[in-house]
Amino acid sequence: MASNWLQVGDIQTIRNLYESNSKPTRKLKYMKLEIKNNISLKDFTTYKTGGSAKFLIEVTNNEEMMQARHHARAENLEYILLGGGSNMLFADDGYDGLVILNKMDKIRYEAETVTVEGGVSIAMMVLGACKKDLGGISGMINVPGSVGGAVYGNAGIPDIWIGDILLEAVILPEDGYEPTIVKRDYFEFDYRYSILKKTKDIILSVTLNLEFKPEAETKEEIKKYSQERNAKQPIGKCCGSFFKNPEGEKPAGWLIENAGCKGMKVGDAEISEKHANFIMNTGNATTKDILDLALKAHKMVKDKFGVSLKPEVQIIPDNPFNNL
Repeated sequence: MASNWLQVGDIQTIRNLYESNSKPTRKLKYMKLEIKNNISLKDFTTYKTGGSAKFLIEVTNNEEMMQARHHARAENLEYILLGGGSNMLFADDGYDGLVILNKMDKIRYEAETVTVEGGVSIAMMVLGACKKDLGGISGMINVPGSVGGAVYGNAGIPDIWIGDILLEAVILPEDGYEPTIVKRDYFEFDYRYSILKKTKDIILSVTLNLEFKPEAETKEEIKKYSQERNAKQPIGKCCGSFFKNPEGEKPAGWLIENAGCKGMKVGDAEISEKHANFIMNTGNATTKDILDLALKAHKMVKDKFGVSLKPEVQIIPDNPFNNL
């Protein structure tokens, strides 16, 4: 097994990267990483908006991931992990820190499980499982972004959430110096929530529980889910659902539509006529356009229904909804 592929239950290759100093002074052995400066973030998010990252490092394996975080700590830099960029909205002024672009893409299917690194796209995992006669996750074909991002926000559809099938994971703890194996309960999964929203733990790999299912049967399921998605949801530059569905209330899309927001625009940002919880970049919208439109919809829903919607998208660096 190549040293840059971390198996759950076999983390010694990563531990060996450390010198034998005490934990507070441990340093990674030298590894050259390319640090890019002032890189536009528009190409790395599905919204295609945002300014530039002051620094960006692309990582393709565990060793590089650990080195990138070590660099951020050594230089006292704010840092954020970026995978598929499907649930990220960066400010037009950019990000004055380090963006770690997760390109870790190894997958291993074994019996009725898949072990997958955090940078793998959900769709790639679903299609790969199908070819191995493994299923039970067909509905996740419509979930954009990466596995790491999906765990962060417990992404999924009403039929299945990634937290439902996660068995264990290897993380790089926020306050730790070595990869650590954790079980499902560690993440405290809830609707669109995991403990990662409170910590800066980094997902290195996860093991998910699948089920044996003939490839032909899974292909039909994937086709069905894809057709349903295309019939109900718009396709284009967006993050998927912008707001979470409020607990005990009508879905966010219903509230936005019935508050009279469908079709509203700010610049090239538009609330979709097809599904009101989708705010689309129809051309050259800025992040400010999108946020101004979202805030307007938020106010109209609050005024009519008394419900304060919470964004599902991660807004960086400052989330204006935190003050509402």
